[in-house]
Amino acid sequence: MPSVTVGFSIPEEDQGRLDHLVEHFAGGNRSAFLRLAMKQMAVLERAEQLRDLQAFGVRQRAAAGHADVPAEEIVHRVLAQKRRE
Repeated sequence: MPSVTVGFSIPEEDQGRLDHLVEHFAGGNRSAFLRLAMKQMAVLERAEQLRDLQAFGVRQRAAAGHADVPAEEIVHRVLAQKRRE
């Protein structure tokens, strides 16, 4: 797989922390560490998206007057209605 070299800078005071993390998580390989960090950031991004979707659902449920109805019950109602259609 082709690769590219990407340069980045960090404050000098973070050098020790970076070296420690690279050693701990990637056996001293900075490229491997960056790939791991990118995977973790993607996981965090998905978690943020899910949190935002959940908040949207809560707002929509409240706007529809169903704030006190469990989401599972609403799903069951909708599915049952769709089966009848």
